Amino acid sequence: MHHTARQLETQAEELPQRSSLFRLVLESVASLAIAVILFRTFAAEGYMISTGSMAPSLLGYHKQVTCPRCHYSFTYGVAYDDSVSTSHVNDPAVEGQDFQQAGQYATCPNCDTNSIDLAQVPRNEGDQLLVFKHAYYLKPPARWDVAVFQNPMKPTQAYVKRVAGLPGEAVQVKEGDLYINGKIQRKDLKTQRAVRLLVHDHQFQPAEDDFFQPRFLPVEADSTQGQNQPAPPAWKEQPDGFLFASDGTDADTWSWVRYQHWVRQGGHYQTEVPLEKWPEEIEKPEPVLAAIQYDELKQQLSCKGAMPAENCHRLLNQTEDDAFRYAVALLYEKSHVAPVLDRYAYNSGLENQTAIPVHDFLFECDLQARSPEGELAIELFDGQHHFRNFIDFKRRQVNLFIDDQKQPIRTGPLRSDFRSQPVKLEMSVMDRQVLFAINGELAYQPLLFSKNSEPREEIRIPLQFGARGGTFKLTGMKLFRDIHYTRGKALHGVDEPYQLDQNSYFMLGDNSPVSLDSRSWADGKVDQKYLLGKPFLVHLPSRQGEVKIGDHIGHIRIPDFTRIRYIH
Repeated sequence: MHHTARQLETQAEELPQRSSLFRLVLESVASLAIAVILFRTFAAEGYMISTGSMAPSLLGYHKQVTCPRCHYSFTYGVAYDDSVSTSHVNDPAVEGQDFQQAGQYATCPNCDTNSIDLAQVPRNEGDQLLVFKHAYYLKPPARWDVAVFQNPMKPTQAYVKRVAGLPGEAVQVKEGDLYINGKIQRKDLKTQRAVRLLVHDHQFQPAEDDFFQPRFLPVEADSTQGQNQPAPPAWKEQPDGFLFASDGTDADTWSWVRYQHWVRQGGHYQTEVPLEKWPEEIEKPEPVLAAIQYDELKQQLSCKGAMPAENCHRLLNQTEDDAFRYAVALLYEKSHVAPVLDRYAYNSGLENQTAIPVHDFLFECDLQARSPEGELAIELFDGQHHFRNFIDFKRRQVNLFIDDQKQPIRTGPLRSDFRSQPVKLEMSVMDRQVLFAINGELAYQPLLFSKNSEPREEIRIPLQFGARGGTFKLTGMKLFRDIHYTRGKALHGVDEPYQLDQNSYFMLGDNSPVSLDSRSWADGKVDQKYLLGKPFLVHLPSRQGEVKIGDHIGHIRIPDFTRIRYIH
């Protein structure tokens, strides 16, 4: 083959360019590798969580479950595999226990559907954390920080918990809350969002389920009008929320939507209704053992948990006594509205046999006000007090009232424009503190209130919202609860305050029923020298993708970018 001089010159010029390009790529890859090595050596390191002590904030090995009725997606913790080669953040809460019972059946936290079979649901690995190794050399941990630290008894193990007690403090967990030096510790709104647990998301409701009762229900209006006046307007349910439209003649009429914590079955709570006498034609129930009880002295009919439909029908069919039939029907309806408890959908249910009533809630929704007039109210109940926020669109202000007080205890200006686009509202009653935020900005100074000597009652209706005048639409309604810190093994900081020295910290897991932490360790403190760093990002997450080859269905790990998030 013959080449001209020009062709040879051209080839000779191209060879150095190709060599330079190859060298550039090689050097870039090498530089990136060196940068990654240096970054991991001196700045950050990756850890994988294997257990559920911080769930649902941070996940261990789990299954991603979709409820077959309401289609809400939630996580459920399962057994982990110690053979995984990545560094692990372990939690001895599971060590030495048979955790194989987890991952078989789940209960939806949103609609209470239980016995969801998980046999065919693939397992996902835990969250992988990117940890800033030298964060605590620059600045000591703050309360509510998530921290990674070495197990003092086994330094090769790394744990992840939330910082609760700081050096020199006396720490105690009481009635689900954290106390430092005798004073309750209150979370700011950002921390509340980080630790909250879902109670109900209105967006996900069971379809084609005649038994299910919606948890958000319009109720009769509070009317000051006479009986001959036309019926007041009411909230109308729409596919994405509720709409209130005033006709301009109802300035003194409030219309409400109430949240009731309806459950399908089960429970150990008591429900009572009045009943003057037991019908003679029906045999009286056996004391204690019977599903339904009658107290002649108190003239009360009662049952434990949600009354099964078959028990209700059996009693109704045994008599024509109208008073008794009404009491049984009323008891059936009321018994399915349960107290809100500290259940974790993530857990198998065996870890926390006695669920505890909770009193700390956060409600969020999106509001669009389609007129410049009228009022909207949001009320939360903490078991002792009713806290009610009124948004007055005509006066452009927000007022907070307690119980039946006539004067507001907090007032703030209304800055947002509710008509151009929906505005996010958040109201919380957590840690004996009331917060109200509009688009993430607090509307007034937080209201702090102290513990009452009277015990708080169980809460079955924690929330309601109402309106009068104007036109409003509420969407995106979600009710959350706060962490309720349990006793654990109660070795430290539970029955009495635990005093930290000047170099130690008290650690608590978000998944309090299963977390083995400072409450239960032989030594409750974590010395500063064992702190490894502050996790700031969940990175490199994965989920199980389905692969079908012929009749065989397998699973492979694929990226799950929805799980990438910053850690607070």
